[in-house]
This record gives sequence, C-alpha cells and structure tokens, in this order.
Amino acid sequence: MVFWERLGFGQKTGLVAAAGVFVAGQIALNLTLASKAYVDTQARETYAQAILSATASRASGLIASGDMLTVTSELNRLIASDVVAGAAVTDVEGQLVASVGLFNEDHYFYNTPLKIGPDLAGTLSISLGDIGSTTSLSWTISGLNAVLAASIYALFGSLSRRQQHRLRAMLNRVSSTDLSSGSTDPMGQLEKALDALPLDTMMPSGDDTLDESAVQSMAVATLSLDHIGRYLDTLDENALVHYVGIYETLLKTVGQLLKGDLQSSRPQSLSLFFEGRHNGMSPEARAAISAVLLQHLLVVAERSQRLKFVGGIGIGRSDLSRGEQKSAYAALYTQSVIDETLYAAQRAGSSVKVSQSLQDHEDVCTLFELIETADGDTQLGSPSVDVVAELDKQSKLLQRRLFPDVGEQTDLPF
Repeated sequence: MVFWERLGFGQKTGLVAAAGVFVAGQIALNLTLASKAYVDTQARETYAQAILSATASRASGLIASGDMLTVTSELNRLIASDVVAGAAVTDVEGQLVASVGLFNEDHYFYNTPLKIGPDLAGTLSISLGDIGSTTSLSWTISGLNAVLAASIYALFGSLSRRQQHRLRAMLNRVSSTDLSSGSTDPMGQLEKALDALPLDTMMPSGDDTLDESAVQSMAVATLSLDHIGRYLDTLDENALVHYVGIYETLLKTVGQLLKGDLQSSRPQSLSLFFEGRHNGMSPEARAAISAVLLQHLLVVAERSQRLKFVGGIGIGRSDLSRGEQKSAYAALYTQSVIDETLYAAQRAGSSVKVSQSLQDHEDVCTLFELIETADGDTQLGSPSVDVVAELDKQSKLLQRRLFPDVGEQTDLPF
C-alpha cells in the first residue's frame, strides 16, 4: 500500500488500465484455447472412427485367412500418416497379435472390434498424437498482451503528465505558495487551495428576481425576556441556562405543533416565525393561537418549576416572508415586523399585544376578541366559542408533554 500511495494519479490510472487490458487478453486467450481444444477433440474422434471403420473390415478378413503379414502391412500403412502414432491388433483374449508404431500416455487411444461374421475375432486399436501444440501460441499471445498493457501504461502516463502540468499551473494561480513540485496528488492540492478561497462570497447570485416563496405573508410571535437582565447577578450560570432553556422548550414545542420556526433575532427575546398555510390555518391565525398557548403554558411552568415565568408577547404580520432562499432583500424587509412585535411584547406585561399590522386581519378578528387598552394598544381578549374547544385540547396536550408532574390544569381561562 505504501508503494501505491507514492504513485501519482496518472500512474495509478495507467496501472489499473494496463492490468485490465492484460487480464482481459488472458481471459480471451483461455476461452479461445478451450474452444480450440473442444473442436480438436471432436475432429480427432471423427478422424479416428473413419480410419478404424475402413481398416477393420480388411483386417478381419486377413485374420480369418491367417495372413498376419498383410495385417502388419495394413497397420504400417496407418502409421504412415502424421497423425497416427501407433496401431495394434489383439485377439479375443487380449493377446497382442500385431503392433507397429508407438503407444504412450500422451497419445489419444481409440479402438473398434474385429468381427468375422457374427463372431468377435479381436480388437483394432490406434493411438493418435497431438494435431498441433498450443503452448507456443499461448506464450505468443501472452507476450502480445504484455506489450499492449505496457503501451497502455505509457500512454496514460504521458496524458497524466500533461494534465498534471496544467493542474499545477492552475494551482499556482489560486495558491499563495509554490506547488509546482512535491505532492503526487495535484487534485487533492487543488481542492485544498479552493477550500481556502472565499468562493462563497465571490460567487454572485445568478437570479436577480425575488424568490416566489417569499411573496406571501408571514406572521411573527415574539416573547420578551427583558426581565432576565435582573437575574444575572442573582443566579449562577447553570441555573440561568436552565431557566432560559424552559422558555426555549416552550416555544419549540408550540412551534412544532403549529409549524413555526424558532429564532432569536433580537437581544433578550425569542420569536416564532410562521409562513405558509398549515392544517388550513393562515400564518396570522397560527401566530395568535401560539401566543395564547404560550401565555397559559407559562402559568403551568411556574407551578411545575417553582419559578417565576413572565414575559410579554407581541404578534405582528409582514406582507413578505423570508422564503426558501432566505435572500438578503427578504431578510431586510422582514426586520420591521420583528421590531414591531418586540416593541409590543415589551409593553405587554403578561398579556398578548397585537401590533398595528395585525389588528385588522380577518382571521385574528374571527378567532379572538380584540381589546383596546388605556395606553392606546390592542391586546388579545377571549377566544371565540368555536375555537375554545380546540385551544383547550391543544393546551392539555402540551401540558401532558411538557409538565406531566403538574397534570392537566382545568382552571385555565379557555
């Protein structure tokens, strides 16, 4: 493996290609030799049967007349062929009557019975040598395969060197250090050099149009946590982290229920963003429902944790949402509704303030009573009769999930 790691990309590719060519050539050679051996066997058997059939009839008559000299002459005529290496005649008891030529284990043996009428007079046997040796052919083709594999390796090596020169030239253009020599992996060097460049900020956006998914309304529910500043000197860090974590858990759980996205967009506040429709409800309706659920879950959290959980809640609306691409334009446009809901939350106390952008929205006005306060603000009042049962169901579901030690609180004003 150390040897392999030291090789360049072109050398590795050349070796793999050369090995593939050589193996493919050897496989083709073996298949060809196997096919040739089968054809030779069939041809040899056919040839042997033809010789035996022609000679057996004459030899049978000669044996019947006792003319063994002529039988031997017939056998000598057989071995005159370059293919037949030996021929022999045996009697019915297997005793050798006449034999010419050679018989050894490298030959192929064939025989046929000799009959005089219906009676068996003996057996005629012949041995055939190899028609043609394939050893020299095998070595020749293997050598050609090796030469071809070496040529492929040399070709890939040449092409690789050219590509490496081009890659190293590009490397020196994008890297501050000289990379003309050293590592055998210019592709890896190029990746590292590109990773070091701030390409994400250099690439301009190819689309100047506004993301269509952002051209829809968005609602925001913001929970103000201004009071946490008073606890910095009285609570240790672990206790403060746990305290803020309860708020975070409440908003995340309500956000999961109503498909809202939790973010901390402003100091000492948490916001839920609602975009698109979910379960037939508009973002504005979901923002109002989430605010009421949070308002009452804070009461349950106090009973469970034996801590004071306060925080005003403000809800608002934007004609434009962040969209799927979260473009800078959409983000800048939606900053105003975040500021608006935070300002409302900071003035809400323990209520839910409704910003000016949401006061006239039909869904909110249908679900909740809107109350004008003495300071000129608007806050959510009692829910309508149609939505009370659903709010009660969702509230108890969240109570069982978040605070099972407290149980279902039936004294909530739904």
